[in-house]
Amino acid sequence: MEPDLIYVWTSSMSLSFLRRGLILTCCLILGACGFHLRGPQPLAFTSIYLGMSPSSEMANAIKRQIAINGGGTRVTATAEEAEVRMIVVRDSKSEEVSTISGSGVVNQYELRQRFAFRLIDAKGHEIMPLNEIYVYRDLDFTTGHELSKEQEEIVLYADMQKDVVAQLMRRLAAAKLD
Repeated sequence: MEPDLIYVWTSSMSLSFLRRGLILTCCLILGACGFHLRGPQPLAFTSIYLGMSPSSEMANAIKRQIAINGGGTRVTATAEEAEVRMIVVRDSKSEEVSTISGSGVVNQYELRQRFAFRLIDAKGHEIMPLNEIYVYRDLDFTTGHELSKEQEEIVLYADMQKDVVAQLMRRLAAAKLD
């Protein structure tokens, strides 16, 4: 005679069921309230001059984002042609030792990127005062893996640049011309 298989409801099964129910409820509430992801935000001006080297990585990334999300805003070659000018005060990348082991070996670096700018109109009036965008990422370091960590550093700096450009675009979209 074979024993009957009895389905046992365990506490871990009830937690799993509860989690799924909670996630489904949250999704329904967010859908019902009109929640949607942030889309492109058009800029309030028709042209902008970027006060930075036109061939830099950051300038190219900003130009791409303005072309994609700028709502018809164009980047001009000279300041005189532009409705607004972005004065770049700082655009720097750095790395600093974050943690050191007891034997004096570096375990972790902190990669930093700072971007500071002002926005003025064609008449020289300040539209947006000095704004600073600061992002950082931690980079774990292990002796013997220098090549892979170098590649990871490149990827992290690229990610940081995307983050800076996204924050910059949100701040430019918030700018109001008088």
